Amino acid sequence: MRNSSARLKNMVSTAAIALGVWALSNPALSSQLEYDREIHLKGTTNTRDIGGYTTSDLRTIRPGQIIRSENLSRLTEADFQKLEEIGVKTVIDLRTDKEHEKKPTVWLGDNPPQFYHFPVGDADDAWFKAQRSLIKRNKFSARDSQELMVDGYRTIAEEGVSSYEQVMKVVLDQSNWPVLIHCNAGKDRAGIATTLILEAIGVDRETIMEEYLLTNEIGRSKEKAELMAKESSKSRRISRGPSADAWYPIVGVQPEMLEAYYTTVETQYGSMDAFLNELGVDQDARAALAESLTAEPQELVMGE
Repeated sequence: MRNSSARLKNMVSTAAIALGVWALSNPALSSQLEYDREIHLKGTTNTRDIGGYTTSDLRTIRPGQIIRSENLSRLTEADFQKLEEIGVKTVIDLRTDKEHEKKPTVWLGDNPPQFYHFPVGDADDAWFKAQRSLIKRNKFSARDSQELMVDGYRTIAEEGVSSYEQVMKVVLDQSNWPVLIHCNAGKDRAGIATTLILEAIGVDRETIMEEYLLTNEIGRSKEKAELMAKESSKSRRISRGPSADAWYPIVGVQPEMLEAYYTTVETQYGSMDAFLNELGVDQDARAALAESLTAEPQELVMGE
């Protein structure tokens, strides 16, 4: 199992014990959740549970209720079976229409969930075009790619409001749980959805950033960047394409990206609280979500 000390530093010790006891009573999750958030699937490299984090009032997010992931188009039959064992009832796809059509999810299980498609952005948007252009050019620096991704998060903040409003509407309805939220790589659009859920239930921003950056470990961003650097040079028959550092912001995540999202939201709406209200998540809705999605650590120990 992965070492949990770096990733779970914001969990109180009783919450860690609770998570372990809960996992032992749920065979489908016991190997992933005791000290490892990753849900191990053959067809993805970035699927994880957000359970176990602690809110500002020291309640613990119930494991197995909200899962974030990359696209599901490469899942095996065994992968789908594992998701069914976990109990996934709802899948929210945040990809563009073109991404959705190019890599559809064909559920290879006996109990397919309810599917929702709330596209965040369009393949013809300026930011998506700029990303494709940068990659096609095959000559860019780490600064170029970071600036591109930071600009993308500003775009998501400005243009993704209606889609995230729909996401939160589904998440607020407990009958839809467990919910799996995914985009293409599972890092940007799904990362924002996770951020909004954690904000709504009162998780502090440092912990939210920690959860967001976990993509780099679980998603093996460094390895992906190194592979892309190697392949980009090979494919163009040039001695040197973009470096691994240049690819890293594209295949991974960085604090500057999420910070750009927060800054844009707070500039436009005044505060994250005001933005959540805009999404239809007022104080009453937040309180109800927190009450359902979190528990006192001892409740989890008792298996409630």
